[in-house]
Order: sequence, then structure tokens, then C-alpha cells
Amino acid sequence: MTFLSPSFSVSKLKVFQHGHEAFSCDFHKGVNVIRGRNSSGKTTIMDLLAFSIGAENIRWKPQALICTLTLTEVLLNDKPACFRREISKESMRPLSIFWGTMDEAIKSSPSQWETYPFKRSEKSLSFSQVILNAMDMPLAQGEGASILTMHQILRVLYADQPSVHSPIFRNDTFDKALTRETVGDYLCGIFDDTLYSSLIELKQVDSTLSTKITELKSIFAVLGRSGQSQNIHFIDQKIKSLEAQKNELYAGLNELKERAVSEGNNKSADREKTNNLRKRLNKAKEEEVKNTDQIASLEMEIADSEMFINELEARYQALNESGVAREYFSNVQFQFCPSCLSELHSTSDGSCTLCKSHAPEGSEAPQLLRMKNEISVQLKESKFLLDYNNQELSKLKVQTPILKKNVQALVREYEAVSTVWENAFEIEFENLTKAIGRIEEEINQAYESQKLSDVIAELQNDRHNLQARKDILESLIESLQSKEETRKADISQTVENIMFRLLRLDLPLQTEFIDPRQINFSFVDNEVYVNGSKNFSESSAVVLRHIFHLALLTASLEKSYMRLPRFLMLDGIDDGGMEKERSHNLQKIIVQEAESYQFDFQLIYATSEINPDYDDTDLVVGRYFNPDDRSLNVSYAAIDTGKLI
Repeated sequence: MTFLSPSFSVSKLKVFQHGHEAFSCDFHKGVNVIRGRNSSGKTTIMDLLAFSIGAENIRWKPQALICTLTLTEVLLNDKPACFRREISKESMRPLSIFWGTMDEAIKSSPSQWETYPFKRSEKSLSFSQVILNAMDMPLAQGEGASILTMHQILRVLYADQPSVHSPIFRNDTFDKALTRETVGDYLCGIFDDTLYSSLIELKQVDSTLSTKITELKSIFAVLGRSGQSQNIHFIDQKIKSLEAQKNELYAGLNELKERAVSEGNNKSADREKTNNLRKRLNKAKEEEVKNTDQIASLEMEIADSEMFINELEARYQALNESGVAREYFSNVQFQFCPSCLSELHSTSDGSCTLCKSHAPEGSEAPQLLRMKNEISVQLKESKFLLDYNNQELSKLKVQTPILKKNVQALVREYEAVSTVWENAFEIEFENLTKAIGRIEEEINQAYESQKLSDVIAELQNDRHNLQARKDILESLIESLQSKEETRKADISQTVENIMFRLLRLDLPLQTEFIDPRQINFSFVDNEVYVNGSKNFSESSAVVLRHIFHLALLTASLEKSYMRLPRFLMLDGIDDGGMEKERSHNLQKIIVQEAESYQFDFQLIYATSEINPDYDDTDLVVGRYFNPDDRSLNVSYAAIDTGKLI
């Protein structure tokens, strides 16, 4: 059989008590049965397995807490990886990942393991993000991203023993309707990452657009009261006109000074003042040049960052494509050498028929996962640096007009004082300098108004772009929501039809199950209704819970767009005082339903009353547990010392 993406399965589980191996079990694809008497540790193993792959809120048994570490080999979209997690009463423990098999992991060095926290941060991915990335499952970005963890997903995939009266989700102390709805929609393929991201972006765009409009209204209200609302749009023309007037006045001033020199009765400019002005002018020019250089440098860095990000995204896409190509060509056999056309002889040791190099199956898959993860981290860091440089560039550009104005003012002043003038023309000189002072002041005010004009232009441009983006998002969201409603109805109908069929296979004990006419389920309410009722006997509640989860698994193998990773853990098959005959029949329903599947899956269930037809078959994994030979082989000598003796 082939797998549907996403696909998750467990290959091996080991539990350690310091250096001592307290438990080891191999699992296979398909149905896996863990069996043993009551109170022999079946639930302990199921809890340890769930914890090892990311579950939280485990009700630890005393023997489990004696152990210190779980080591689990899994297949993520049929690619091997190994998880390591330390057992502790503390919540949100980190998880370490080795991209390869358990045999390779045991021989590996610590540097080959990658440790990820439970929660993500600005500079680190969470282990849930890494695992979901490896299965090509989209990550919700924004306000609700924190709820889509492996723990929340396993609340549906693991029907544990204490959750008898929670038909869909494992019990959770901090349970919210929004969390249940999001997780349910996500696993059913109803949740659309594009729709979710668009809704988040629309909210942000709408908020930013309202802010821009409010700022523009406030600015124009102030300008209207000051009588400048019309002049602000012609500020550039006003500056040019004032600069022309100033140049004329300076020209008249210089002419006056030259006449004073030509008549021989002149007075040289003050050297000290001229030198000071020269120094100020040089410093102002240096600041202007420095500003220009910094802008140019940042623009080059931004261009480089954008090219680097594009290259990383292309490499990420190329890795995805190379994985597809590798799977497509992995089974190609060459009979003749493509260079010399000599006949090639097949090898018995699994090496390449062309170059004779050893090529074990799946050898590149772990590298692809590791490289994709490294590129994801680089992308996050590069985008963070790009945003920072863009902010710095904006700050520098705001200073450009001010620096330019300062340089021009000092140039004019330097030209004025470095030119000689004659005392006989002091009155005319004074008139000219006063006129120049007035013009300079108007120019200063005009430049301040120009800054305001630039702010207004930028706000208007932002408003236009935000409004255009809002229109696009609203149209996209409307289309995606329509698709979502259609898919939600399709999933509901599919799951309910499967439950109709499976409930009729139960022993004729519960009236509603004998002739189910109406079935409804709600992730939001965490309820399953049959013929309008949700309250049944303890044993019937157990049957209904497991039939619902089995129906979800069946639906996921019929609907390829579902994100339930074709994996299920069922505990408490015999809960609720269930009769042995009914438990055997429920197991028969599970196994026969699984036999109809056309794609890879894994279903693990634990029972104290295994159906005799399945005992001593390939379905059974591990040994039989009993109170004298419990599931965990712990060493009590290590409890007091903290290490094995």
C-alpha cells in the first residue's frame, strides 16, 4: 500500500530508567494490539507512547515516573525520524529529534540531535512546528498558531482511558471551544491556511487602514483651521519661488560688496567668523554625505537580503521537488551503461548498479528533512533582518531634507560673509540682509511644511494600497469560505454515513445503535449524538467513542484532503463494564474495517479481553502483560540513588 500525505506511524518505542531499558516494543503499519490483564500497565505504555510524540496532561502512573526517558522511532510521510523526550511531572517538556532510524540514533553523537522547545519563539521553532513541517502540514500563523500543537492534535488521535465521557477529545484542563473547533477543522481538512492567514491579515489591514484614515482626517482638520489646507499641495512650487528670490537677494548683496571693493574703501570679512562658518559647512556636508552613504548601503543590504530570501525559498521548493523526483526515479533499474552501452549486472548487496556505491533505502530522506528545517530557520532570521533594515532606511530618509536645508543655508551664509563690502553701503547691506533673513525664515517654514506634505503623501499612498489589499482579501475570503462550507458538509456527511454502517454492527443492546436514523457530531461541543441523544450507558458510550474515531480514520483514507495523519490510538476498549462478547465484537468491527483500507495507516489499541481470533496473530505487538510481569521492567535499586547500581 502507499501512503497519503500527511502520514504518521510509530515503528519502535523504548523506555529507559537512566541507563536501564525498562520497555521495548516494535510496531508495524496497520492494526497493532497491546494486550494484558487489568492493572498490568497497558495504559501506562499507551500514555508513554503518546507523551513521546508530543502529548501533554498525562496522568502519570507511579511506575512511569520511575522511568526517565522515552526513545521513539517514527515515520513522517514514510521518512524515518527518532524522538527523545525526558519523562517529568513538569509540563511542556522539550523534544529532541534525530533525522534517521533508531539504530542510527543510538550510534549517533549528541551534536547530531536537534532539541526544540514545546513553545515557539522569535528565534526558535517548536517541536510541533518541526514535526508538522516534516509531514508537509501547514502551520497556522498569527493569533491562533499556539493551539495547533502535537498535543492538541493528539487529543483527537489518542482516545485514552480517563476520557470515557469525552467522545471526541482527550480531557484537557484548559479546554476552549475555539481550540476544539480549530483542531477539528484542521484535521478534517476544513481549515484552510490561506483562509486563516487572510482573515488575520484582513484584520490587521483593516486596523491599519482605519489608523491611516484617522491620521489624515486629523492633519487636514488642523490645516483647515490654520488656513493652510490648500497651500500644502503646492509647497514644492513655493520653495522654488522662495529660493529664486533668495538667490536674487544674494546676487544683489554680492554686487554691493564688489562695488565697495572697486572703489577702494573696503573692509575685509572677519577671518575667524569665516573659518567657523567653513567648519560648520564642512561638518554639515559630512553629515549629508554620511546620510546618503548610509541610505545607499542599506538599500544594497536590503536588495541582497531580498535576493537571499528568494534564493532560500527557491531552495526550499527545490528540496520538495527533489524529494518527489527521488521517489519517482528510486525504482528505475539500468540494464545497460548509458555511456558505453555495456550490460550492467545487478548487485545483491543493495549497492548502485552504475557506480557500485552503497545506497540504502531512504538514505537521503533524513537529509532532506534536516535541510528543509535549516532553510526554514534561515528564512525566519533573514526576514527579521530585512524588516529591521527597512525601518532604519525609513528613519534615514526622513533626515535627508533637513540635512540638505542646513547645507544650503550654511553655503549662503558663508558666501555672504566671505565677500567684502564697503561701509558706505551699510544701510543698503542691512536692508538686503533683513530681506534675506525673512526669505530664509519662509524657506525654513516651507521645508517644515514639505515634511508634512511628504507625510500626507505617504499616508495617502498607504491608504490607497491598504484599501486595494482589503478589497482583494475580502474577495479571496468570500471564495475560500464558500469552499470551506462545502468541504465541512462533505466531511460531516462522510463520517456520519460511516458511523451509520459501523453502529449497526454492534451487538443489539443499545436501541439507538440498532436503528440509527440521525447522527450528528460537533467538535465545538465535544459531543456525538445518535437519534438526538448523547447520554448512553457506560459500555455504549465506550462503543460510540471508538466507532466515531474509527469513522474519522476511515474518512481520512477516503478523503485525501483531510489532515488526520492516518494514525489512531484507542485505549479503554473494555471500559464501562463492557461484556466480553461486546468487546470482542468491537475489536472485530475495528479489524474488519481496517482490512478494507487501500492506503497505509496505523491503529494501536489496548485490551484486556483480546478477541480469540486475533490472539497469537501478527496483529499482536509486545508480550502479554500481567500483574506479576508488568509492562515496565523497572529497577527499584535505582530509585534512591538516582542511578543504576
